[in-house]
Amino acid sequence: MEKNYDVQTRNDKVLTANINTVNNRNNNSHNSKIPYEYHEVNDKMFPHGTIHRRIYELSLKAFRILTNEGFKSFYTKSIKYLFRKKILKVAAADFKPSTKDLERFREECHTFIYRPKISIILPVWNTDQRWLRAAIDSVINQIYDNWELCIADDKSTEPHVADVLNYYMKKDERIKVKFLNDNLGVSSASNAAIAMATGEFIGFLDHDDELLTSALYEVVHLLNKTREADFIYSDEILLDKSGTPIYAYYRPDFSIDYMLSHCYIIHFSVIRTSLIHKIGGFKREFNISQDYDLFLRILSETKKVYHIPKVLYFWRQHGSGSGHVLMSNVMDSSRKAIQDFLNREGIEGEACNTEHFNFFRVRRKIKGHPKITIIIPTKDRVDMLRKCIESIEEKTFYKNYEVIIVDHLSCEADTIEYLNYLQKSSNTFKVLTFQEDFNYSRINNYAAKYATGEHLLFLNNDVEVITPEWLEAMLEHSQREDVGCVGAKLLYPDGKIQHVGVIVGWGGSAEHIYKWYESRDIGYMGHFISIRNYSAVTAACMMIKKSVFDEVDGFDERIKVGFNDTDFCLRVQIKGYLNVYTPYAELYHYESATRGQTFKGDPHPEDSMYFINRWQKIIQDGDPFYNPNLPLNNERTQAQKVFEVL
Repeated sequence: MEKNYDVQTRNDKVLTANINTVNNRNNNSHNSKIPYEYHEVNDKMFPHGTIHRRIYELSLKAFRILTNEGFKSFYTKSIKYLFRKKILKVAAADFKPSTKDLERFREECHTFIYRPKISIILPVWNTDQRWLRAAIDSVINQIYDNWELCIADDKSTEPHVADVLNYYMKKDERIKVKFLNDNLGVSSASNAAIAMATGEFIGFLDHDDELLTSALYEVVHLLNKTREADFIYSDEILLDKSGTPIYAYYRPDFSIDYMLSHCYIIHFSVIRTSLIHKIGGFKREFNISQDYDLFLRILSETKKVYHIPKVLYFWRQHGSGSGHVLMSNVMDSSRKAIQDFLNREGIEGEACNTEHFNFFRVRRKIKGHPKITIIIPTKDRVDMLRKCIESIEEKTFYKNYEVIIVDHLSCEADTIEYLNYLQKSSNTFKVLTFQEDFNYSRINNYAAKYATGEHLLFLNNDVEVITPEWLEAMLEHSQREDVGCVGAKLLYPDGKIQHVGVIVGWGGSAEHIYKWYESRDIGYMGHFISIRNYSAVTAACMMIKKSVFDEVDGFDERIKVGFNDTDFCLRVQIKGYLNVYTPYAELYHYESATRGQTFKGDPHPEDSMYFINRWQKIIQDGDPFYNPNLPLNNERTQAQKVFEVL
């Protein structure tokens, strides 16, 4: 067994210790090549949690930036660092309920009709005394009192561990401790803790982390509203070794595709005990990625997953140099957990590593060779249309497609000549003429009547294919019985993001999220690089089964210009289908890169009003795939500042 229990117990601590530097900042080449012995010496010279260690780490980072990027970059990042420290210091206080709120919560606890016992399991191994005490105290201080703390010590060699555990066991009868005779690893230690649990639900706490005082109250508050919940998770804050907040994890409601791309659910997690017993607890072969494997096996048993969009957990970052040694092991173990899930669920596909640490891609096998109808509305601007068509012909691997071009009153001779050429050149192309006033919804509905494909792909005439596998990447999801609309990653010509998903409620209506962000980054919590679910995607490039399109009666023709695609996606979602964004279908979108910043007023007020009135409930209640703690407008709110600067 590894001698670094912090690395072994939670592979995700390695993730957060490295994710921004390894992926987002491209600094991994140096650290990953430093041998373990070097880090061991450093740990002795500059112990973690000391001011000397902090000075050492900052000095090393400053030297690398100056050497590799120059003084200008060093200055910019220094300002960002100081700004981040100030913002997070203020934000950390706001995450905690006020004294007045806690008193109100405490009174409410006595009024709960349903008061289930929550068993907190805590596997321990050679934990620093201050962190172990902080973890246990965070449970003792819960305002909801029907809990038990089940601690399994994995044969710690540090004498203070037994002293601390015995002290607390005597202090509170709700605390149970089992000292294992052998050092078995985190999975076996966790199972030993589970074996002591008598509660209806089990919550998971790491031996060096802390629960907020209101954590169990919030869980039971939810259970009193929704007794069916089997799996509950929350948001959390990442702390450095000094206890300073350094990252805020604001999670969306449950997204199965996001979960198969990245273990975005971590803390605070509470699961029905009977389900944990049913699946046999943790698997010992997953002493790395054991949480990921456990969660995925639970998800094979239940779909009753609920999210509390509040910070209930302080997650202390660890991971000395040895974490780097285990990075490949973490990837392999997590990938195996995903593959096991696919096999259990009968999903034909392969779990693949990506270039980004702890992010994965599920490649689903395409069933048969279904035909895709690509529908492109157009009017003049033959230069854009030609670029679009040529990129499809030259760069697309998947060949079983037809293209229907809907011409809306083009009058330029070059355009008419090109359309005639396309129609005569190949059976692949079909040109329709639409002679009514412009109505995007009606144009696409009209074209869909002539489609012979099993899948429809709605495509703007001002896009250009980048990734040759774009059709396969979208088709592998469109073919799924549980999926409706599939959207692509669209970039402006300068490489900035134009579309990676649509958030309902943004700006009071709906809007593309992360527009103008750098596509080279992985995005907040890896959103840019993860296959994940959204309430809506843009029809600038959107695929859907023809059968589902017909089921919802196509686009609503009362919405002529704006929000017709978002409205369409929401109607598909209401029918019970998932909408999916995939970053593996990548295209340029030549939409004006300044229009959104310079336009004054609403270009389609009637459409906007219709959309807002129809979807008022989701706008008010919040988009389930977007955390309510994050901003819903272009103002640089505190929450936005926190995740933008990290």
